[in-house]
Amino acid sequence: MNREPVTFTPIGVVHSNFGEPEDPKTMRNSLSTLEIDEKYREALTGIEKFRHIIVIYHIHRALGYEMMVHPMGDESMDKRGLFATRTPRRPNPIGLTVVEVLNVQEEKITVTGLDALDGSPILDIKPYEEHFDSPRGVEMEKDPHYTPKDG
Repeated sequence: MNREPVTFTPIGVVHSNFGEPEDPKTMRNSLSTLEIDEKYREALTGIEKFRHIIVIYHIHRALGYEMMVHPMGDESMDKRGLFATRTPRRPNPIGLTVVEVLNVQEEKITVTGLDALDGSPILDIKPYEEHFDSPRGVEMEKDPHYTPKDG
């Protein structure tokens, strides 16, 4: 197994009203701005066609991890392995969230649905495409005659 370190260079930064973790539902129902580095502006061409995008970011304030955790920090629930939860405390603290695009203006994307803290480095963004990113899409792709629509 290759265990060489992997290095990423952020493509932008998250701006949100949350400097500290709060209730995930509160965070996801708030606005955030994705500020993409100006050198990647051209790479945003066409992103406005998508209602939803996937934001991949570094959970830069995560403090280590434990192998077993209570889902959503709820101690009334049995512990599970961290890979069976969405805990931010992970061996590689990478966040991945589907967000709704509200506005795209130059290199700034206003979204709702993001649970990242202010200042979180953005590693990548991708369009949410049902034929790749949903169980229904996995089923549709089994049909050799299925052709996905763009956007």
